[in-house]
Amino acid sequence: MSQLSSNKVLFWFCFSDGFENYQVDLCEFTSPDLKDIEFSRSLVYNKKEFCRFSSSLGKFVGYTEWGIYQANYFNNLTGYIQGLRADKERYCLNHVGIAYSAVLTKSGECLCLISS
Repeated sequence: MSQLSSNKVLFWFCFSDGFENYQVDLCEFTSPDLKDIEFSRSLVYNKKEFCRFSSSLGKFVGYTEWGIYQANYFNNLTGYIQGLRADKERYCLNHVGIAYSAVLTKSGECLCLISS
C-alpha cells in the first residue's frame, strides 16, 4: 500500500472587517512521478472553502453559490487555468522530488524513550 503525502503552502492573506480570505496550494503524491501527483488550490472565505482547482479535473469546482459563480469565472480564464495546470509540474514536481528523496534516503534504527 502506498503512502499519501502532501505539501501545504499558505499563499496569501487579506483581512477586511474581520473576514479572512486566503488560498492554499496543496501537492498530494504517492510517488515522485508526475502522474502520481495531484495539485489543488483551495479558495477560502470566512473559514469556508468556496471553490477548488484540481489538476486531475483541470478546472475549478464550486462548493457554495458564490463558489460556483467564481468557479465559472475562473474556468473561463484559459490563461489562468493553463498556468495552474503547469503548476503541477513547475511547483509540485520539484518539491515532491525533494520531500520523497529526503524520506527514502533516511535509514537507521528507531529510538524510543519512555519516561514517567
